[in-house]
Amino acid sequence: MTEPLPPLDDRQEDAERVHRAMHAWRRRSQLIHFFRKALPAGIAATLIALLGWVGIKQVLLSLESLRVRDNVVRMVNPRFYGQDDKGRAYVLGAREAQRGGGEQIRLDDPMLRLGNMAGKPTELTAQKGYYDEKNRSVRLTGDVQVKDAGSGFHFKTGEAKIDTRSGVISGNAPIQGQGPLGQISASSYAIYDQGARVVFKGGVRARLEQRGRPAAGNGGPR
Repeated sequence: MTEPLPPLDDRQEDAERVHRAMHAWRRRSQLIHFFRKALPAGIAATLIALLGWVGIKQVLLSLESLRVRDNVVRMVNPRFYGQDDKGRAYVLGAREAQRGGGEQIRLDDPMLRLGNMAGKPTELTAQKGYYDEKNRSVRLTGDVQVKDAGSGFHFKTGEAKIDTRSGVISGNAPIQGQGPLGQISASSYAIYDQGARVVFKGGVRARLEQRGRPAAGNGGPR
């Protein structure tokens, strides 16, 4: 014998309870699904934000460093080309050049080559140098070497000043030189016409060698 069915009101109330429970379960499932996707994305966004802030700090520190250095511009292996007042070409180069806010360019291991009409240039090298753009002059210091292809002389001195407009090379430091005609030393010097004329001053000492005769140090005339 079958049991009688519950009243209609009870069945409706049970159905509503089941519907509410199913709705709550679906809502929890949706939240769980959302957090499963949102949490990794949030963690990734947080890491990206942290890395981005680190990068921004590095950029700010770099900008601060540039400002402290007064906007110094560095050039590696630069070359400057020009002509003097007589149209003779010259080339000024260096291992590295640094330019600040002034007219001077600092040069490390500079090299200056002054050409002439005969194609026999005068070449200068040094440890340090400064190029003055306004006056078009170069100042070399530290183990200055002057090689003149025209005369064959090789000079060593502590400093040299070059006027690129006239091509005159001068210095108030002691100088020693050696070439086909012998040896010479002095307290100061000046080289004109890109090696065609050289003037020595102050304590000049020369040791001349005549071609075809023994040198003075080997018993020849002094």
